Amino acid sequence: MHPRERRVLLLVGEGEQVSEVARSLGLPVGTAFSRLRRGRKHLAHVLKRWRRLR
Repeated sequence: MHPRERRVLLLVGEGEQVSEVARSLGLPVGTAFSRLRRGRKHLAHVLKRWRRLR
């Protein structure tokens, strides 16, 4: 996962609103949502692989 995506994913996971994350990182809201979506997709993929290996 790219660090930009990870940062947005972690901040939203800590309870921040996407609009607040976008403002604090100096991003357009749409960019923050895109990074969040890509981060979630990547995380879901990693978790699926992890569950198969267990």
